Amino acid sequence: MLSSVSFQTRARTIDHLGREQIADCPTAISELWKNAYDAYARNVSLNIFDGEIPVATLVDDGHGMSLDDLRSKWLTVGTESKATGTVTPPEDRNGIDRIRVKQGQKGIGRLSCAALGSLMLLISKKKNEQFVACLLDWRLFENPYLMLHDIKLPIVEFETRSEVQMLLPDMFDKLMGNLWGDGLDNERDARVELAWKSFHEQELIEKKYSTKVAIEETVIGTCFTDRHFDTWPVWSGNSRHGTGMFIASINEDLTAQLSADSESDGSEIRAKERFIQTLSSFVNPFYRPDEERITDFNTSVIAWNGHLQRFIIDKIRNFDISNFDQLEHIIEGEINEEGLFTGNVKAFGEWFNDVTVKPKSRYKMRKDTHFGAFSIRLGTFEIIRKNSSLSDDQYNNFYQNRELFGGCMVFRDNLRVMPYGREDNDFFEIEKRRSKNAGLYVFSNRSCFGGVNITKIGNPNLKDKAGREGIIDNKASKLFREVVENILTEIAKRFIGRASQMRADKLEEINAKHAADKAAKDRIKLLKKEQDRIKSTINRNKAYLEVTRNELIELANILTENRNFDSQDELTRLKHELNELDGRLKNFSLSPIPRTLGSIETSYRDYRDIELNAKELVKQISSSINLALEKLTTKEDIEIAEKDFKSKAGVLHAKIRKYANEGRELLKAEISRFDELVDTANKQFHKNLTIHLDDLAAKKTTLEHVMALIDLEYEKQDIEIQQSLKPYITAIESLREQIDLEGLAIQSVNENTKLKKKLDQIHALAQLGISVEIIGHEIEGLDMTIERGLDSLSKSELTESQSKDLANVTQAHQSLSDSWRFLSPLKLSGEKVKARLTGDDIYKYVNDFFKSRLDKAGINFVKTEAFSQISIYEQPSRIYPVFINLINNARYWVRETTEENRLIILDVKDGLVYISDNGPGVDIDDIDDLFTIFFTKKQRGGRGVGLYLCKMNLAAGGHKIYYESRPQHKILNGANFVIDFKGIKNA
Repeated sequence: MLSSVSFQTRARTIDHLGREQIADCPTAISELWKNAYDAYARNVSLNIFDGEIPVATLVDDGHGMSLDDLRSKWLTVGTESKATGTVTPPEDRNGIDRIRVKQGQKGIGRLSCAALGSLMLLISKKKNEQFVACLLDWRLFENPYLMLHDIKLPIVEFETRSEVQMLLPDMFDKLMGNLWGDGLDNERDARVELAWKSFHEQELIEKKYSTKVAIEETVIGTCFTDRHFDTWPVWSGNSRHGTGMFIASINEDLTAQLSADSESDGSEIRAKERFIQTLSSFVNPFYRPDEERITDFNTSVIAWNGHLQRFIIDKIRNFDISNFDQLEHIIEGEINEEGLFTGNVKAFGEWFNDVTVKPKSRYKMRKDTHFGAFSIRLGTFEIIRKNSSLSDDQYNNFYQNRELFGGCMVFRDNLRVMPYGREDNDFFEIEKRRSKNAGLYVFSNRSCFGGVNITKIGNPNLKDKAGREGIIDNKASKLFREVVENILTEIAKRFIGRASQMRADKLEEINAKHAADKAAKDRIKLLKKEQDRIKSTINRNKAYLEVTRNELIELANILTENRNFDSQDELTRLKHELNELDGRLKNFSLSPIPRTLGSIETSYRDYRDIELNAKELVKQISSSINLALEKLTTKEDIEIAEKDFKSKAGVLHAKIRKYANEGRELLKAEISRFDELVDTANKQFHKNLTIHLDDLAAKKTTLEHVMALIDLEYEKQDIEIQQSLKPYITAIESLREQIDLEGLAIQSVNENTKLKKKLDQIHALAQLGISVEIIGHEIEGLDMTIERGLDSLSKSELTESQSKDLANVTQAHQSLSDSWRFLSPLKLSGEKVKARLTGDDIYKYVNDFFKSRLDKAGINFVKTEAFSQISIYEQPSRIYPVFINLINNARYWVRETTEENRLIILDVKDGLVYISDNGPGVDIDDIDDLFTIFFTKKQRGGRGVGLYLCKMNLAAGGHKIYYESRPQHKILNGANFVIDFKGIKNA
């Protein structure tokens, strides 16, 4: 018997089409943003709230939905409006004249909100309509035994905002009917009960937590509050229409955004990076003033810690055309339907106009395979610093921003196509070509900015996959990719890559500039060396210099007391003694002297006065002895001269022997070190590649991969050999030509004395930075919170008096903002007044600063009675930042401890202050570098300046800091920093 049946749909289908279909949480957000764009929203915002139950809200000011829209469109999968191209009527376009190209295609994008969290309250309002709300728990759709038609979702209309909290309990009870049945349909109730019983038994077998129990444990009254609803412009009264999604039990990628950078673990940091890589530049920011662009759609992601808001994604924090134009390599132009590129190219900062690149072949197009015309605007920079024409600031800016904003993106109608531009996607195979020959194929996917622009109308065959994991892999997309790859390859060969003559010419010029910059840095390094030499020479020789001067004074007194010498032998003996003292005096000389001596200026002047006084005595005594010898004629003049000659020759020969021995030892050591460098350089290339050649011989890898590794290693070794061996040759050549490198350096430094003052100012600014680094986000967040609050007030109806007060407050806030941004670093580096600081003062200051963060991390911060009893007379601005930095470091590392009790302690032992923790401690190989500037072992977020500045700050007051590595002297088994305070007292 012939019969017909229809498809039966399980509830799990919704889960497949939504949460499981979408790539990840940030991609889901981008889909919902596109829905807001289709709803003619001007603003769409994702807000993530901390609290006992973290909540996210995704809110917009689009045209909103009526009850009928909610039923027939939002709750109907695969609606026809987007598929048929239905035009949004003018009254629903939010005052936007331009007709927006619809981004949705399949009518399932809204289901991606399941990837944000389990429980969702949807509220929408259409202009001149009532509010409409729907409550969903996406976990209902994970039950494979439940039929889709058996799930009933509660929806309701209401007039005022205040009604929603009263309606929520009833809606939640209605929602629970999908677990227990609602008593209205006995057959449905039986099916529902059996489905959840079967699913529960399955989860028990698989040792999973019961989904049914998890849903039942939801306390709806504690999930959503006014704090969350107020983020929706409709709720706050700033819009008459829009849609808000309020989500609880949110995804881990969302909760990761709530933690401060310094407190994030590896997975949270990766989640943050993925957020920014996916959601930044959602609207194409790389447009010229005369080009079609989107200016009426703004996106943002805001993390709320209490009432403090921190912007993760914002139009202010973006990489736009003004940044893009500073790149040193740019490709910008149009590609026609046959794949011909016509446009402009920038190489090493120089523009070349009317450049064309022909396609690899003539493509035969059919209606279903042609890719259509599109445009490209892509830029990059030289990754190797010595090859870049950029300034240090520009290079550092691009190098840092590439992690957040880098990647070759694809925009459709000026909105991003996912996942292109992310670190894990290389649609145009840029890195694959680069691995073959990095010198020839210079573009690097992570170091590219900008991308390719297509349109829905002009490129109809370039369609998105259902899960938004890229463009469907059809004939059109293959040709589209081939055309782009051909443009990148040809531009690299002709203008930027190793095969380009332009690169050879430009690199010669750039490398010469970098060599000059390096020479300037070397001169500064030598100046520091000379200042250290003078300081150490003064400390070492001043006492001996004074002894020599006293001996000269005694010799002068002998000559004064015996004016009538009648013995040539006595005069000759005195002459010999004078020569020895003069030779010793010359060994104490400080020449050459830099013009700027800084803190040792006073010591140098005292030393110089003693030396000049001694030299003057030598002249006087020598003159007196020579005059006395003239009066005596007992011995021949030649005999007297020969004795003086031999005496002075003896002094000179002694000095020559001394320098010869020192020189030979240094040369011997350097020859040995040079031989080691040569030996290492000879072996390194073979050492690093032998294993890969062995793998190739054993057919464990491919020839292409090994050839790429050989190219990369060759480039690396060529640079290292140049940097390690060339300085030796240059220095030896200078010695052969009798060039006084030290003298040249001092002379050059003396001509640039003014730079010292600037360096001091930079150092003062760095001292400020150590504190600002920690609280910068909080300061910025508070400032922006105030700014947005004032902006909101300005849109409210105020009395004339209130308006005047608001204007005054706004002006004062602006002045305050300007002031804290531009205050002099010297003024911000702290009060110069000294005060008596006790251990309790220091502990209270640091504990108040970190208390909430320490509590959150479960760290105990304590002091001993011995620490409480100490006191120091010093500038607070010199001491407090040191403890702030040390405790901040301890807070970071103690989270890595395997011990249950996380502890940081302040203690005193033998007059020394200890800052100890029970974290992993410092590796023995890293101890020598701890206080070196820019040395850091933090995986991300570390600057490597904190401990260096701690040491400098303390040294300015005569105090010392070091790391205690001896186990018997440690307080705790982790890191132990010890401060030796000058003048420390016990109360």
